[in-house]
Amino acid sequence: MKKQISAAFAAALALICITCVSCLAADTKDDGSDKILAKVDGYTLTLKQFNDQISSLPPQLQMAVARNPQLKDQLLDRWVQLSLMAKEARSLKLQDKPQVKKRIEDMTNALLAQEFMKEFVEAKIKVTDKEVKEYYEKHKSEFVQPAQVRARHILVKVPADADKKAWEAARKKAESIMKKAKKGEDFAKLAKEYSEDPGSKARGGDLGYFQKGRMVPEFEKAAFALKVGQISEPVKTTFGYHIIKVEAKKPSKQESFKDVQQKIRQKLTREKQRKVREEIIAKLEKKYPVEKHPELLKDASAATKAKPAGHK
Repeated sequence: MKKQISAAFAAALALICITCVSCLAADTKDDGSDKILAKVDGYTLTLKQFNDQISSLPPQLQMAVARNPQLKDQLLDRWVQLSLMAKEARSLKLQDKPQVKKRIEDMTNALLAQEFMKEFVEAKIKVTDKEVKEYYEKHKSEFVQPAQVRARHILVKVPADADKKAWEAARKKAESIMKKAKKGEDFAKLAKEYSEDPGSKARGGDLGYFQKGRMVPEFEKAAFALKVGQISEPVKTTFGYHIIKVEAKKPSKQESFKDVQQKIRQKLTREKQRKVREEIIAKLEKKYPVEKHPELLKDASAATKAKPAGHK
C-alpha cells in the first residue's frame, strides 16, 4: 500500500509541477493579492496557487500530504527544479523542436479540455436533495447489503488430473480431519496444520466475510446452510475436499438513506455530466470537421502480430 501511495504521489507531484510551470510559463508578476512562495527568474508561485494544486489532488494523496507536511517541501523544491530546467530549455530553444512542440500542444489541449469541462459541464450540473431522495425511494433494492457468512475452512487439495483413487484418499483424509474438529479440537490449529489452501492456511483457514456469488457453488451452498459454530461434512469442489466451519453470519440489511445519499448524489452527478458532455460533443462535431480512420489501428495491430520472432 505504501508503495502504491508513493508511486501515485510521485505521479501527482510531476503533474502539479508541470501544471504550475505550464500556467506560469509567461512571466508573471505579483499583484499583491497573495504571498509569494517561490520565484525563479520571471516565474512566480504564490501560496494560493500552491494550495490550489494540493487541493486538486485525489483525496488519498491529500491525506498523505496532511499526514506528512514535509511532502509540501518536496513539492516546492520540485517546482523550483522544474522551473530552472524550463528556463534553461527555453534559452536553448528546445520548445521549437517539432516533437517538443507537438507534446506542448497535446498538454495544452488536455488542460484546455479539462478547464472546458469544469466551466461548461461540471459547474452547470446540480443535483437537488429531492432528486437524491426520489432516486433512493425508487431504487431501494440497489442499496441492500446481502447476507454474509464468515467461515474458516480446511482444504484437502486434489490435483486437476487426479484419478478416482486420489479423490478417495483425499475424502478419507478430509473425514479424519473433520472428526478431530467435531470432537472439539481447535479448528484454526487444524487448518494451520492440515489445510492446503495457501491463501488462508496461515490465518487458521479464516476466509473473512463473503456473500453469495464469491465462492464456488458447492462451497457457498454448504457454508450458507450451516449454523454458526457448526462444522460441515467434507464438501467436494474442483479444488478438492473442504471442511467448513461457520464463525458468524450477517443477515441482509437495507442501507439507510443517510448512509447512501452521498453515493447517490455522486451517481446522479456523473449521469448528468455524461449526458451534458455527450450533447456538447455532438454539437462540437457539427461545428468542427472531424475525420477518423480506426481501420488503421486494426491494420497496425495485424502488422505487429505478423512480425516474425526476433524481428526488430
